Amino acid sequence: MDSYTEAIKNLYDITKIREYFNLSKFADFLCTEEAMPIPYETISFKKNTYLLREMIHTGMVEDKRPDTEFIYIIESGIATMEKDNIVLDIKASDDIIGFSDLFTFNSSNYSYKAISKVMTVLKFNKAHIVDKLLNTQKGNLYHYSYTLRERQNMEFKESIRREKAESKVVLTMHHLLDKLNLLNSKKSDFCTIPPITVVTLANYVQLHVNTISRVLHNLMKLGVVKINNKKIFIHLKKWKPILSILRDSINF
Repeated sequence: MDSYTEAIKNLYDITKIREYFNLSKFADFLCTEEAMPIPYETISFKKNTYLLREMIHTGMVEDKRPDTEFIYIIESGIATMEKDNIVLDIKASDDIIGFSDLFTFNSSNYSYKAISKVMTVLKFNKAHIVDKLLNTQKGNLYHYSYTLRERQNMEFKESIRREKAESKVVLTMHHLLDKLNLLNSKKSDFCTIPPITVVTLANYVQLHVNTISRVLHNLMKLGVVKINNKKIFIHLKKWKPILSILRDSINF
């Protein structure tokens, strides 16, 4: 391997990028970095409020909307990322809403809906962010880090597409626990995946609600899951040891 290739490999070492350019540091980079600090405001959204809506282009002037000129970094709360009423992803703390349409200033390809009781976000002007990302080396690396993260989400959805219903549900629940930083929780009893309901989970994995309910009922028999008021609770202490068995060969 020549020195140039080695240098490029080191520069774009994924482990290093995740360590130094993760999204939890992105807001600080935008707000406090000495070069080109960007003004922002903190705002809140109530449950079932759309931060951004997917736009169907008609070619008319009314296609343009002012809300698409902003990007939101989630401080607290959870939102769904949707396309054609299908949940593509779950967005939580430190995730970015609107970043997938970074270079589109008058439309959005996706809808983002708050599903927690309250969602608090930092609101930035998209043009200011684009300017900073394109004109700083750190900005390019933050954008690259985000792209890697989104690609991993897409790869996960693709990897479970042909799985059986039981495996698909178990793998998805584990994925969400990891995404919401709940896997390392010290809680020894049942822990909810707030506010993921049976309906949301069914939409996310593209299975019928009755199928999800059947799988969850079987998991309840194993003592790792319970349902209360349509919310899903997982016994983390029991979940981890049994995961490998459930994941590789689920046979209720």
